[in-house]
Amino acid sequence: MLQKIKQFFARKWSRRVLLLLLCWATAHITYITYDGLHDYTGSADVAIILGNQVHADGSLSPWLQGRVDKAVDLYRQGKVKKIFASGGRGTKKDGFYPEGDAMKAYLVKQGILAADIIADNDGKNTFLTAKNFMEWNRTNGAASVIVVSQFYHITRSKYILHKLGFKTVYGASSVRYGWNDIVGTLREVPAFYKYLLFY
Repeated sequence: MLQKIKQFFARKWSRRVLLLLLCWATAHITYITYDGLHDYTGSADVAIILGNQVHADGSLSPWLQGRVDKAVDLYRQGKVKKIFASGGRGTKKDGFYPEGDAMKAYLVKQGILAADIIADNDGKNTFLTAKNFMEWNRTNGAASVIVVSQFYHITRSKYILHKLGFKTVYGASSVRYGWNDIVGTLREVPAFYKYLLFY
């Protein structure tokens, strides 16, 4: 009888914990969605583009093109002076094409001055992009940035830059959406807390 009672309470507490986690995840998703979809409308020194897939021929995936196009808009409107295009060195599937170089080539084709573009091919994740930007900025003196990514990625991107000591960070999201945004939004919850705990 005692064993059955223990099992009952164990199940009850398990349900409560699960419900609490679901409520917390829902609140987190609501916040990052709100934060990510409310673009900063002012100006900053630099736009930081977070990388994504580049094809073997150097063309940008639709997801990445949406981010880069947002940075182009910011630059053309005079809202940023420089663009820090940061990504990894690609995958074997995509011919190991460096994302930073691919973004820079696309930006130049859009009429952005090459001298105003910094291509970073060692930003294979959000932390490394932020770290590499901070290293570049030691000699460049930018005081404010706008991070450009998918809407759900904005909050974590801003967080890690703040954590590394950069104070004035804003966000602007890509206006290109897809079904994979659902998966990305769900994955962003554990990803944020991973950064909170380990970076």
